Amino acid sequence: MGGDYPSSEFQISEEGDVRRVIHLPTGIIIETMRSARDPISVSTDYTVDGIGYTGRPGEIVQAGLRHLRVWLMRRYDRGWSVSLKER
Repeated sequence: MGGDYPSSEFQISEEGDVRRVIHLPTGIIIETMRSARDPISVSTDYTVDGIGYTGRPGEIVQAGLRHLRVWLMRRYDRGWSVSLKER
């Protein structure tokens, strides 16, 4: 990667089965589905919206997916419980 994207540039949320990563400076939105079998896995199937004009959208998407993976590991892998309402 040519650039470094700090986690503060990404807003990550999980609503039901949909996971959403937004790159705040550019407005790029990445959406992917939650795996029923493994809540930490990040699907290779995702949609991207709001690309418009940015110098490196592919780089931003890959950084966003990496940040999502770290976010999921922190959320699910350290014994944090998630209520059924959040799923």
